[in-house]
Amino acid sequence: MDRPLLNANQQRRVVTHLRLLQEDLADMASWPELARPGDPYAGLRDLIARLRERVESLRGKLGLPPDEGPPLRRRVMATAEVWATSMEDVRARQLKGYGPVHSDLARALDPHLNEIIQLLQGMAKLAASLPER
Repeated sequence: MDRPLLNANQQRRVVTHLRLLQEDLADMASWPELARPGDPYAGLRDLIARLRERVESLRGKLGLPPDEGPPLRRRVMATAEVWATSMEDVRARQLKGYGPVHSDLARALDPHLNEIIQLLQGMAKLAASLPER
């Protein structure tokens, strides 16, 4: 008997991320601006369609179960975790790549980011107490 490539926890994690990507791509595909004719709009529509196909192909390759949609618990946890990680990218020290950083920016920005990140982490932790379904 072949051993599965993913354990149950890994499978849930992958399924949740693929579902969130699928939802974002479906949302993006519905944006009225993308219905405009010509390039780059047609190219973007094509890439969205190709991404959606690749996600489905990956689901099949990994033998993931039918997508019933993640429970509220998983959606909240994944969203909070992604945003908590993403907020690290806008700390004052990370903005150097976009130009000179004002010497007072870290004092003005970073404490607020710390609070936002803590709230997002609290959200993920609280969501973990929700029922699985």
